[in-house]
Amino acid sequence: MEGRFFGLRWRLLALVAILLAAWLALVLVAQRDERTAAVDAVHREETLLLRIVTSNQSAQIEAGRQLLEAIARAPALAAHDAAGCSAFLARMLAASPMYVNIGVVGRDGKIWCSAVPLSSTVDVSDRSYFKRAMATRRFAVGTYQVGRVTLTPAVNYALPVAGTGGEVEAVAYVAQSLNWLTLALAKADLPAGAVMVVTDADATVLARIPDAENFAGKPLQEAGVRAAVSGLPAGGVFEAADAAGVQHLWATTSVADLGMHVTIGVPSATAFADIDRRLRTHLVVLGVATVLALLAAWLGGGYILRQVDALVAASKRLAAGELGAFTPVIADRSELEYLARTFNDMSAALEARERELRVAEAAKRAAEVEIAVTHAHMQIAEQIQQSLLPQSPLAMAGMQVAGRCIPVESVGGDYFGYFPRKRGGVDSFVGDVSGHGVGAALLMAEARITFLTERLAEPGAARMLTKLNEVLHDDLDHAGHFITACCATFDAATRQLKYANGGHPPALLLRAGEQACTTLEAEGLLLGLEKDAKFGEVTVKLAAGDMVVMYTDGVTETKNEDGAEFGRERLEQGVLAHRLADAETAIDQLFADLAQFAGTTPRDDDVTIVIMKALV
Repeated sequence: MEGRFFGLRWRLLALVAILLAAWLALVLVAQRDERTAAVDAVHREETLLLRIVTSNQSAQIEAGRQLLEAIARAPALAAHDAAGCSAFLARMLAASPMYVNIGVVGRDGKIWCSAVPLSSTVDVSDRSYFKRAMATRRFAVGTYQVGRVTLTPAVNYALPVAGTGGEVEAVAYVAQSLNWLTLALAKADLPAGAVMVVTDADATVLARIPDAENFAGKPLQEAGVRAAVSGLPAGGVFEAADAAGVQHLWATTSVADLGMHVTIGVPSATAFADIDRRLRTHLVVLGVATVLALLAAWLGGGYILRQVDALVAASKRLAAGELGAFTPVIADRSELEYLARTFNDMSAALEARERELRVAEAAKRAAEVEIAVTHAHMQIAEQIQQSLLPQSPLAMAGMQVAGRCIPVESVGGDYFGYFPRKRGGVDSFVGDVSGHGVGAALLMAEARITFLTERLAEPGAARMLTKLNEVLHDDLDHAGHFITACCATFDAATRQLKYANGGHPPALLLRAGEQACTTLEAEGLLLGLEKDAKFGEVTVKLAAGDMVVMYTDGVTETKNEDGAEFGRERLEQGVLAHRLADAETAIDQLFADLAQFAGTTPRDDDVTIVIMKALV
């Protein structure tokens, strides 16, 4: 009896040791796999964040390129009129808050036209953006620099300007503020302890989150990161220490193949924190289980068998998904055989459940990331589009002008603008791209840049619409869109308002002494239908108190809970009711009328209203 008891006890001790060793091995293997999966997950998240940031920076670079193309077509540039060119660039700079200067450099490298006034001759022939633009004859991005005109850190975008013979006669440039880039990076939702840095072609820091002010303009301090970025011109992932010696997981990518790189690093300790905590917990549990199991195996006969039964019951619980391990089956028809088979069943069930959970978690993470990317894109687009609209009413001799646009989505296809003229007067523009969303917003941004350029070269409402149609026709045709627009120019000296319309709802005119609105009817097709389309023009003389109201069809087509439309008649009634208010207050009251009419019914189109009110 004693011999049997002694043999069973040692057999149980050996079995427990084997099972616990297998459990430990599985825990360590699982922990290794989790670390590998965590590294992959961090790199995926970093890559998706890079997509957000690089798409934002690419959009800013593309906006700079489009602005330079508009500048290259400016009449003052073609006429080599330095004073006229500088005045034109100053107006463009005032409308573009992300830039600190706009200028034109001659072939000799000397700036001859600048939005920021020059106190002396400035030579930039040694600047990287100028040399690249001259060498490649294409759009180029420079490296970090402190401007010789603005004395402000910036990164410059440059575009060669060809003469009639095809040779490069000048280089137009814009200097983008690094503060604007830093603000854009600050909106990114970085993991705890993460580092994001934007570098130029010389590995100089343009922006960094966090501590941008301590790193901007300095070489990238992390030697390992600098070497890896240099060796990965198109981007990639790697592991290296930061400037403080802390190991990070890094991902990097280039921006539009223009020499700039965006790099994100997440501390390895952050990525592995949960995994290491689970490993410590598993090891503590395993140590406690080892002590208890060995004590149980060392105890006497009946106690040992009862403990085996407890282990079998625990094995069944583990088979439901808590933890598992495979073990060889000893065919001796004993409780030990049953225990081994139970552990094997448990292991198979656990493996299947882990696989299902990983698939489900991967799908959930991918969906969450895509939603985050889309939301971030829309926030960036909304911020850019709102910055392009007038931020305050315009008050000048003889005229008040105010406007408001509310897009149905984060961004929309409506646009309005009003811009004062030098000798007294104002140019107003209201446009509506077919459809709404990001595509419509991009087309309207192009229309805005074209309008800002052409209004200086093509005075007169009809001529501006004619020129807009000529410039935008091909892009609208390729995109499958069209634009309805109306344009009004007011001369403060003669008090005459000239109005032209391109398929847009006709503007309302309310005379100070009349009790009903009339419409300004001017013939014209939608912009984008015929490239050589012509536009009619209506001229009216405004007296003090007269109001001109321009709007998009989203106003009159706003519906209430019964499906009825707001309509032009209600709009005219609102204009009559608010005729004594100033332009900005009248717009507030008209939008309040729209909101009261619609109630809880969601809008399905952008709404825009611009009011011009003649003063004494």
